[in-house]
Amino acid sequence: MTDEPKTRGTVQEFKDARGRKYYRARITLPDGERLWLKPRFDRRERAEEYADVKSHEAEKRGVTLAKSAPRSKASGETADTWHERYLKHCEGKGIVTTGDKGYRWGKWIAPTIGDRPIADVTKEEVEAIRDALDAAIVDGRISAKTAQNAWGELTVSFGEAASSKRKDLRVRDDNPCLGVQPPETGTSRSKVYPYPSEWLAIASCESIPAEWREIHTIAVYTYLRPGELWVLDWTDVDLDDEKIHVLKAWDFKNRRVKGTKTHETREIPIEPALLPLLKAMHKRAGGVGLVVPTLSQTHPDELAKITRAHFELAECKRPRLFKDTDTERHVVFRSWRDAGITWAIVRGDDVIKVQRRAGHTLIATTQRYIVEAENRGATFGTPFPALPACLLSASRLAAKGAAVNLQSAGVTHQVECERRELNPHASYGART
Repeated sequence: MTDEPKTRGTVQEFKDARGRKYYRARITLPDGERLWLKPRFDRRERAEEYADVKSHEAEKRGVTLAKSAPRSKASGETADTWHERYLKHCEGKGIVTTGDKGYRWGKWIAPTIGDRPIADVTKEEVEAIRDALDAAIVDGRISAKTAQNAWGELTVSFGEAASSKRKDLRVRDDNPCLGVQPPETGTSRSKVYPYPSEWLAIASCESIPAEWREIHTIAVYTYLRPGELWVLDWTDVDLDDEKIHVLKAWDFKNRRVKGTKTHETREIPIEPALLPLLKAMHKRAGGVGLVVPTLSQTHPDELAKITRAHFELAECKRPRLFKDTDTERHVVFRSWRDAGITWAIVRGDDVIKVQRRAGHTLIATTQRYIVEAENRGATFGTPFPALPACLLSASRLAAKGAAVNLQSAGVTHQVECERRELNPHASYGART
């Protein structure tokens, strides 16, 4: 490979363990030293462009970019080895997203600094990771949200490396991420939420199974997160005190029960209109088991499709519900939570109370729904209306039928509930 002028870079083709081609750039520093840059590129022209940019930057600033050095006892443990220790620390704290954290590090961070000593990683290398994420956004290989998640893992990790409470994780005197601009944020897609009038159409539509009308109703009237509703147990519902205790959630990725998103428990009041339905459902279940077992027996990937299908059955035709573009997202099951929070704001509920009930850590998160409330349309309707008689009668009838079946079978409620709990759930079913 021939030498290039100082303000130019050179590129060489490599192959990984699977035989896939990738390209790395080499630049010439002002003092004549030539360095390989860590980022890997899937196209030669992108590697060449990156080499030129970094070469010009080095010449202009007159600085020496850090080399890619092999690990040695003198230079300390590598960034990859340190991050593995950090992930074990996270697991010990009960953080359930360590799998995601490890994937982001391995995919977007390790190729640049993984084999570098964690104590020697420079600001320029952090910028190289940022530039690689920006390039991936431009190429359409990742979304801006994915890039932000990867960037968050990088900055949080180096924050721990510089100032962790655990001395064994504190291996740096500085944080190389400070002062470095993050990747491009891109344009986030706006969400849509159902109106009370649209929920009323679904709750009254007898073409939709009664258990699903119950699920949609509880989802919007409690505005629990889907994972929280997934594992809500009758022991969490205090019908006498008219409160629901939110203690846990379902981890969809690892298929296990975990703590709530904010790692805090909370109590939420039961809407008066919802109370008769919960009482009928409680009687039907004998007060034991999951509140909405049908939900936990449904594959998570099907929830959005089922929800939209129910809107169609109820002839809810507002175009925004089904619009799915680069800037707008169609209705999904989680839209019921967005709806409930927005309805509460429209009704005039105190924002602090809504924040506490929704389980938001920051008041700014709750305040976003104020904008949505101001943008409601003419067909909005009245927030949290009385439940339609057909839904309540169907639930009460089912509760009576369950009691008659138990009596005719000559078994107690306790035995029947035990039998129900022994029924095999679907592969994604939650067990509490």
